[in-house]
Amino acid sequence: MNILIVDDHPLTCQGLAALLTATQNGAQVQSAYSAAQAHAALQRLPAPNWIFLDINLPDDPTHQLFKSLCDSHWIDRCVLISAEPGHHLIRTALAAGARGFIPKTADPALVLEGFARVLAGEFYVPPALAEAMRERPTTPAGVRGLSPRLRQVQELLLRGTPNKLIARELALSDHTVKEYVSSVLAFHGVVNRLELVLKLGGDKKSS
Repeated sequence: MNILIVDDHPLTCQGLAALLTATQNGAQVQSAYSAAQAHAALQRLPAPNWIFLDINLPDDPTHQLFKSLCDSHWIDRCVLISAEPGHHLIRTALAAGARGFIPKTADPALVLEGFARVLAGEFYVPPALAEAMRERPTTPAGVRGLSPRLRQVQELLLRGTPNKLIARELALSDHTVKEYVSSVLAFHGVVNRLELVLKLGGDKKSS
């Protein structure tokens, strides 16, 4: 398993690399300390199986690396790491398909638990953060339901349809689909597709 850690703090990279190398059988870990180094690493072989990505990089103030990953298959292999659990791009990344978020302040046990969940095919956000994101008001006052188009997107999400297939089926751009997915997740106060399925499934059972 090849892992790429993208973070401008060498101590963070070295600590995470040591933890993953020691606990993940056969893991090969490389680090990129800037967006430029990350772009170069993604062009080399062997390609990473997983990317641990810090959204805030000094050489990328407009988050172009993050946006390019969201527009590619790489987002399905990304786990976000950040010292800012409230960063506005976390929701965007999860809506686009990022597999999880792990705070830089997390202890090693939580990092390993989160990554194990991701490797098992789940999405992962620490429970306390997921609860805070659910409690945060996301639906404007007076909005009583989703628009017809957003309901279509929601139905496709509940079927497990990837963003690119949603775009093809609804004749929308990839960017528009990502915005719609983010809107659906925010409307229901969830952070990813799994939580959406669990929430709506629970609502249907209780109704």
